[in-house]
Amino acid sequence: MTDHAAERGLTLRLAELAVALPVGERLHADVIAQAWADTIAVSAAAVGQQGLRDIRSAVLGQHASSLWLATGPQRADDAALLNGTAAHFLDFDDVSPSMPLHPSAVLVPALMAAESHGELRFDRFAEAFNVGSAMFRYIAEALPSEEHYGRGWHSTATVGRVAAVAAIARYRRLSAEVTANALGMASSMASGSRVNFGTMTKPLHAGLAARDALHAVEWSEAGVTASTTELESKGGFFSRFGTADAAGLAETVEARFTHWVEEWPSDWGLKRYPSCYGTHRPIDAALELRALVPAEQVARVEVEIYRGGSAPLTPRPPEAGTEAKFSLEYCTALAWLRGNVALLDFADAHFAADRAEVAALASRISLREVDGEGEFAHVTVFAADGGSHHRTVTLTKGSGGNPMGPSELQAKLRSCLEFAGVAGGERLLAGADGYSPEQDLIQIAAELRLETGS
Repeated sequence: MTDHAAERGLTLRLAELAVALPVGERLHADVIAQAWADTIAVSAAAVGQQGLRDIRSAVLGQHASSLWLATGPQRADDAALLNGTAAHFLDFDDVSPSMPLHPSAVLVPALMAAESHGELRFDRFAEAFNVGSAMFRYIAEALPSEEHYGRGWHSTATVGRVAAVAAIARYRRLSAEVTANALGMASSMASGSRVNFGTMTKPLHAGLAARDALHAVEWSEAGVTASTTELESKGGFFSRFGTADAAGLAETVEARFTHWVEEWPSDWGLKRYPSCYGTHRPIDAALELRALVPAEQVARVEVEIYRGGSAPLTPRPPEAGTEAKFSLEYCTALAWLRGNVALLDFADAHFAADRAEVAALASRISLREVDGEGEFAHVTVFAADGGSHHRTVTLTKGSGGNPMGPSELQAKLRSCLEFAGVAGGERLLAGADGYSPEQDLIQIAAELRLETGS
């Protein structure tokens, strides 16, 4: 580290990296196309949900309706808020498996709202998305994530504000000074608690993060001042939200940020099931084991997961579909009974109809955390005839180490559009195979239309 670098604080150095670090023109282009298409599709799937309607009406008025609001006449900050909420509403959006993050639910709405001229070329979007994805993981790693999340913070919301500022700054070609100011401002807005998981406030966190990032950038461009040493200062972001040593971070900032620009897809995954990611490994195991022991022959099931793996889960029997997404026992039982876990399973009517049957099997499923290497789920089923079978899952389908193929992703995208009664998604589906640099993402999103009322 040079003396000149040492004189600049961590916030400013991160700002410099965000706006100036070389990013290859086609770096991670196929992965980014999949992330964008997935985010738009899961947002479309949420459009008819009553909770999202309620939030939209509160923001825009009783008669406001739109599918992907960034393409309509609404204010950009309202678009970021509502599209971010929609993206995270069904808990079907992409994840960072090693850290509890949902990056695209914040980055995609923020970047689309940040485009003020109505055209968002894929290559420009991808460059900015790479920077935002790297910042998401850099900040979460530095806190560190397990400490931050363990204190009860919803890191998608807290870290997301900082990451989205970096992405927007890169897209708008801001100076490092303006970017550092925006990072300081957004960091002071950071909030979002895990206590709200299972309520409509959880997805609202993602929308608020996207909106606040846009505000921080635009207000900084307008001259509103903030601390440009916010991240590293005593009482600043890292000391408030984690245990990171700011001096130690300064020694490695360039190396770690560059690492994440190049490697973030190794810590990225698409969701196969519309439930909390902590339920996915047991669901995968259940789908294998049900062929050996049908649900009616299950005496009991023991699920063992890694230390800390139950943090986002609800320990109580769910009272609503939104809560059921966070119940490992309920989701595992659902998979065993139905042979899948789908969007309809958490809709109010279906949850009410299925609840008693699923809850009966869920009551025979036990969960505990155990020591072990990495992240895993050990699932053992004991049959009524006295036999037992076991499966261990470490890489769930859709993760970087076990990715969905283009046809599998297209099937997910199509199921989301059909769930909401949405047409016009042909070019959206093409994102499973990638987009060309000049394609206009705002136009592709605008082609989606509801076949039924919104």
